[in-house]
Amino acid sequence: MKNKFEINGRNIGFGEPCYIIAEIGINHNGDISIAKKLIDAAVDIGADAVKFQKRNLESIYQKDILDDPTLDSQGTEILIDVLKEVEFNDQEFEEIRDYCKEKNITFLCTPWDIPSVDFLEKLDVPAYKISSADLTNFPLISYISNLKKPIIISTGMSEMAEIERTVNFVKEKQVEFSLLHCNSTYPSPVELLNLSLIPILQEKFNVPIGYSGHETSILPSLTATNMGAVIVERHITLDKKMEGIDQASSLEPDEFKKLIQDIRESEKAKGTPHKKMTRGEVLQREVLGKSIICSKPISKGESFSENNVEIRTPARGLSPQHFYELIGKNSNRDIKKGDYIQEDDLK
Repeated sequence: MKNKFEINGRNIGFGEPCYIIAEIGINHNGDISIAKKLIDAAVDIGADAVKFQKRNLESIYQKDILDDPTLDSQGTEILIDVLKEVEFNDQEFEEIRDYCKEKNITFLCTPWDIPSVDFLEKLDVPAYKISSADLTNFPLISYISNLKKPIIISTGMSEMAEIERTVNFVKEKQVEFSLLHCNSTYPSPVELLNLSLIPILQEKFNVPIGYSGHETSILPSLTATNMGAVIVERHITLDKKMEGIDQASSLEPDEFKKLIQDIRESEKAKGTPHKKMTRGEVLQREVLGKSIICSKPISKGESFSENNVEIRTPARGLSPQHFYELIGKNSNRDIKKGDYIQEDDLK
């Protein structure tokens, strides 16, 4: 299984810059002007993609619950009422897709059902996102896998055994995919994020691992990238105080921009896994480093001892690492007090 894949020409995987998804979701509250403002904000902060959600409620819920949401839990009642208000129609989704093209940012979308997949195919989305709620939905995952486009799968509210079963299922489909570590609490308590699972998932499944965060701050998402996350998905909002079920666990543009700047700075700091002194370190070493010098005049043939050599700054002579190797050897030259011992003096 490849541990890298591509979305719209952008490589995603280990060694690549973290792929940043600004999840608009339903934070547009059904208003296309808000959706466009959120797209503009995502472009301004430097996100790689924006992501929306597409639902066909008749395909998700039983008819009697849709007709009377009070028949189910209060949570279902509230959610259905919200979704009925905020769902964009087909024309509005096409307008959003076109606006993303105009602003040169990738348009992604989470389909919650097969009819929504069929619609998104008409929009020619370059990849698909599977929500945590559908990690176990094999018919939906199979339908999307057959399209042979990259898939990003969130792993919230799932057991490890369920994740493993889904991974094996998708691998059999021979489609490129990644997993997003996720805690599906809105907002998520920081102490329950368990970001140390990110490298565990990478080692266990050998696929690109990312992070979908719902905490209120930015530090955990930055930590996730330093734990190995190659994708970061966070909800974006114009104002956390806006009406909406996801607003409180979203980032406002200034927060999101700071997160991306910190991620990019962190990537620079990671560098490469090679130990080599920089030019600045070489200069510092000469000024601050240590050398072995003669503390007394030494005649040719005389033995080096702790009584006639010592350690002093700067680093212009033999390294103190050779101090005990030098002790007991006979000098092959006359050396003045204060002179640096050189490498040839070891021979």
